[in-house]
Order: sequence, then C-alpha cells, then structure tokens
Amino acid sequence: MFSSIAPVLIAASVAAAVPADPAALLLRADAPHDRFSEGVIHLRVVVNERGKKPLENLLELFVKGTDASLCVFREGKQAGRKILTVGNKVWLIVPGASRPVPVSKSQRLMGAASFGDIARLRFADEYAGTLRPGDGDFVLDLTAKRKGAAYPAAVLWIGRDDGLARRLRLSLASKKEAKEVTFTGYGDDHRLHTMEIRDLLAAGGQNRTSLVFESYEPKTLDPAIFTPDGARAVP
Repeated sequence: MFSSIAPVLIAASVAAAVPADPAALLLRADAPHDRFSEGVIHLRVVVNERGKKPLENLLELFVKGTDASLCVFREGKQAGRKILTVGNKVWLIVPGASRPVPVSKSQRLMGAASFGDIARLRFADEYAGTLRPGDGDFVLDLTAKRKGAAYPAAVLWIGRDDGLARRLRLSLASKKEAKEVTFTGYGDDHRLHTMEIRDLLAAGGQNRTSLVFESYEPKTLDPAIFTPDGARAVP
C-alpha cells in the first residue's frame, strides 16, 4: 500500500513547495533574476521577420541590482549603440551623438524585443496578479501597477512544479494582445537561457525574435556606468 501512495505524497509535496498566492508566485518567477544581481550577460538576438533575411546581433548587458542595466550592441551597423535603463527611465546612446535620447521602455530594440525585455522585466514590481482556478500551470491575470504602462494587462503562465515563468501574453490599453513571450529554456541553476518573443500585431504573429543568454559573468561594476555620462564612456 505504501508503494502506491508514496508517489502521490511526493507529487503533493512538490506542488506544495510552490505557493499558490499570486504575489508569492510573482516573486518566485522573478527569482532567476535575483540569482544574478551584478555582472555582464552575453546575449545573442536573432530576428526572424516574414519576407526578410534573419538579422542577428551580439549584445552585452551590464546589470546591477534589480533596476539598472546597460545594453551595448557589439556587432553590425548598430555596433557601439547603447541603451541605459535605470528604474523607469531609458536612454538611447548613439555613437557620435551629442547627448543621450530619452525613450520609452516599450520602444523596439530589435524585432519584437523592446528595451523593457532586455532590461529584465520583473513581474512583482510591474504587476498585481489574480490566480485563475485549474490544474496544470498556474495562470495569472496581471494588471499593471503603474498608470500609463505600455502593457496594462497581461496573462502569465508559471510552472506548478518549479515556479518558473513559462509564457507571457501582453495586451495594450485597448485590450488587444500585442506580444507573446515564451521562456523556452532554463539551466540547472534556473537562470534563463533562451526566450522567444512573438509580435502579435504584425504579419499574422509570424515575426519572432529569439534571445539566447550565452553566458553570465559575475563581476563588480562601477556605479558610474549606470548614468548617461558614464554609460557613454563604456568601450
């Protein structure tokens, strides 16, 4: 009798390890970001748009804490271009330009990827959630905490067994679905390794942007690089 009951008890204990409280689920889904709080992420972005040749670029993402990042393009025509994100403020820094240009987090970076995607969206900071009933993955309806958010509503799927984000659908203020993000691969350390972003507003949803997090390099970074003037000096 014990042998038949044991798997059920084990499964129940695993499920219980992931809390069903919406706020706790969002914090759990953010945990992979917390495992890498400072250093450089080497990131490859591949854009596949209908009727066009694939576009690829290598980026370096300097991160410090939960709200500061500097993205540097390393290849192609955009080499040397930078995006600085500090809290809700974002600047575009173009080589040779006299000053950084303030932009929105929702502005396109490459393909379907926006500045906010690269800056490591934190669910618990940006959204409040309501849990839908049902088995399988946890499904949360999200409402933006900040007025004027580019995507005021979203739906997030979280793995019931591990608490990791699986899929995210973002909607505009008009309630029209605009973007779908699939978190396609995590490492043994639960750090994100691959994700795909699908543009739902163009080409029948066929335009896709893949992000591959090739390596994580922990290191102490100078806080000055997370200022517009300091970021411009980063080689």
